[in-house]
Amino acid sequence: MASDRSLDRPGLAGGWGALWYLAALTGTAVLSFVLGRALGAEGVATLAGKLPWYTSRAAGVTAYLLLSATALLGLLISTRLLDRWLSRADAFALHEHCSWLALGFAALHAGALLVDRAEPFSLLQVLVPFTASYRPLATGLGVLALYLTALITASFYVRAHIGQRMWRRLHAATFGLYVLATVHGLLAGSSSDMAWMQWLYLASGATALFLTLVRLLLPARAGARRP
Repeated sequence: MASDRSLDRPGLAGGWGALWYLAALTGTAVLSFVLGRALGAEGVATLAGKLPWYTSRAAGVTAYLLLSATALLGLLISTRLLDRWLSRADAFALHEHCSWLALGFAALHAGALLVDRAEPFSLLQVLVPFTASYRPLATGLGVLALYLTALITASFYVRAHIGQRMWRRLHAATFGLYVLATVHGLLAGSSSDMAWMQWLYLASGATALFLTLVRLLLPARAGARRP
């Protein structure tokens, strides 16, 4: 993240109702897609009993999409690749709001498991890592990712109190969060064996890797240009 004051200027923060509406549409579209595919293989009565499970599944995919967008936006801000098309204040506001949306859908993903009958989870299993009977390692990583998402998202509100340098160090945990969420999805996600989800992981991971390499090479290139 950049440390200039342009990030503190009011950007689109006052008109983010459209973003929340878009996120709701995204979640609805993902849920409809997942339910549509399931309805082709199962009857309506059978599907109704698994609605919480499919809701959790769709919310998890939506949360991963938003988390990927958050991580990629952070990299784009730090590399200044967005400056030509979007002001830094607007990009930072979008980055922050995507974090909140990712947290909301991740909470829905975990909460739906509490009322799921196909693979029931207790409150303890949802809140305490590595206690679930279903793939404990993979689900434990998901719980850790949820807590880390909450911590990083809350850090937006304490940035002025902890200082820019400390906030940047804390925000660097987004890399670990992205890895945790990806591994959780690959190992525990019910859609991870589907081609469309595999392409999503591949596209997201390749883009994140490319932007990370650009971010690491930028200081070297900037130093090479100095007289």
